[in-house]
Amino acid sequence: MASIRARIYKYVLRRTIKNNIFGNGIQALNKVRARENGASILTKIIVSDRPGIPLTIGNIQAEWVGNQAAQQTLLYLHGGGYVFGSINTHRSLVSRICADAGLRGLIIDYRLAPENPFPAAIEDAEQAYDYLIETGSDPRNIVIAGDSAGGGLALALMQKLGSHKKPHPQAAVLFSPWTDLTLSGASHHDRAERDPMINVNRIPEAIKFYCHNEDTSNPLISPLFADLSGFPPMLVQVGTEEVLFDDATRLVENAKKVKCPVELQVWQDMPHVHQLAHKFVPEARAAVRGAAMFLKNHIST
Repeated sequence: MASIRARIYKYVLRRTIKNNIFGNGIQALNKVRARENGASILTKIIVSDRPGIPLTIGNIQAEWVGNQAAQQTLLYLHGGGYVFGSINTHRSLVSRICADAGLRGLIIDYRLAPENPFPAAIEDAEQAYDYLIETGSDPRNIVIAGDSAGGGLALALMQKLGSHKKPHPQAAVLFSPWTDLTLSGASHHDRAERDPMINVNRIPEAIKFYCHNEDTSNPLISPLFADLSGFPPMLVQVGTEEVLFDDATRLVENAKKVKCPVELQVWQDMPHVHQLAHKFVPEARAAVRGAAMFLKNHIST
């Protein structure tokens, strides 16, 4: 059974996100983006008020967090359906991972849809990875992580690195990755009511914003259909209450088929990317510690 704090968090999610309908279109999306920097209860739970060290990579705004003396680096790609999310919304989570694993972390504000649809986000992720290499980071000292759409983006980035003959990072952590924009998983229907965060009626709009006229079965858009051969060791964490549950479990099944080292952690009674609530929910804190330990065990020392 979920902790009392987890149950409170799920209640807040259902009231402030799932059942708070702003309408459709870009104006409604901009209202969601504006709320990310607001003073709501949810914002106070997940957002850190301690900025890191800002930098610019080409035209990409980025931020360093964590132990800047560390040689090992975490590149983090935030979630938000490719249409919202930012350094601000994920700084606290990335800082906590870095503190637990003894890493420095680089978070980027990749370009968002619909203003910048596919493949803009992937281009920015690859540019950030190239920046790390160009500024002296050894790939054996780089790990990658992402949540939700950021998890899918991390998988797309690793596909790009392979096709461009670039070295992969040493390991990857994926929190509730969005891997199937064709929406073929049964959990999109079976867990629609159980999920306290994601309103399945809004997903098609995000897909339209991001994909425009692209084929959603493109492995760079839906990494569930990618060849994962040669990918680095991966940890996938997912909660049982998620409509994206099958996105995670089917990805793990595919990885095992090609003998990609992969570990799946299923968190009972937890919502989508519950790790964001690590400051409030004990299960979230435990998941973050597990992710940090995985990265620490796989990165070169």
